[in-house]
Amino acid sequence: MPKNMKKKPRKNKKPQKKGGVKKSAKKAKPRKEKKPVKRVKKSTRRVKKPRPKFRLAKRITGKRKIRPVKIRIYVGKGTLEQLFESQAKTKLLKFFFRNCQDSFTLKEILKRLRTNAALIRKELGKLEKLGLIKQKKIWLSFEKKRGGVKREQKTVYYISSDFDFYNELKNLILKSTIASKDELTANVKKIGNIKILALSGIFTGDEAAKADILIVGDKINPRKLNTFIKDLEAEVGKELNCAAMSTREFNYRYDMYDRFVRDLLAGKSEVLINRVNLW
Repeated sequence: MPKNMKKKPRKNKKPQKKGGVKKSAKKAKPRKEKKPVKRVKKSTRRVKKPRPKFRLAKRITGKRKIRPVKIRIYVGKGTLEQLFESQAKTKLLKFFFRNCQDSFTLKEILKRLRTNAALIRKELGKLEKLGLIKQKKIWLSFEKKRGGVKREQKTVYYISSDFDFYNELKNLILKSTIASKDELTANVKKIGNIKILALSGIFTGDEAAKADILIVGDKINPRKLNTFIKDLEAEVGKELNCAAMSTREFNYRYDMYDRFVRDLLAGKSEVLINRVNLW
C-alpha cells in the first residue's frame, strides 16, 4: 500500500441477539418549514384616538361621576317665577331693581345670586338684547395682598332707566318678596331651636325698620345661619339686616324695654313663629 493512504477505522458492529430479528428504524417525519416573520417598524407618530360621541355619558358611567347642580329654593316658586318661566331671570330682575343705582361685575353677580352660572349668563344675555340691562367698562381699584392699590379695567352691568316699561316692571318686581312662607319657616327650624321668627323692613315695606328679619332661639348653628341668610339674600335680591339672639338675651332686652326689640315688634312686622307667648 502506498504511504499516503490511511486505513479507515472499522465500525464496531453491534452483536445481534440470538433468535431476534432486527427492527426497522422509524422514518423521521419531515420538519415543517417556518415561514419568515415580517418585522414591522413601529411608527413614532402618535395615533389620535377617536373621540366618543357622547362624552357626558362616558363620564357619568365611569368612576368619576358628574353631579348635577342643585338650585336651592328657600322662598318657593311664586307668581313671578311662573310668569317669567325662569327663576334665574327673576333673581336677576330683583337684584338689579333693588340695586338700581349700582353696577356690578359678572363675578359679583354670580357670587350674590348663588345659582347656576350658565343660567345666569344666558338670562343676562337675553336681558341685554331687550335693552333692560347694559354694560360698560370702568376702572376699578383693588387692594393687593402685600399692600398697595391695583387698578384694573373691568366690565360692569347695570339696569337702564331708559327702558320703555321700567317703572311698571319695577313696581311689579318690588311688590314680590316671599312666595312661600311655609317653606321659609321650615328651613329656619333646621338652624336650631327657634322660638321667634319675625319679618320686617323689606318684607313688609317698612323702610324705617332697623332690621329685616329677627331670629330668636337656642343652639343655633352659626354656619347654617350664615348659609340661610345668604340664600335668602339671593332670592330677595338685596343684603338683609338680620338680628339673631338667644332666648335669654331676648327676654332680658324685652323686660328692660329695649327700644330696638320693642320697635321692631310693634312696627309693621309679621311674626311667623311665636313660641315665647310674650304678647
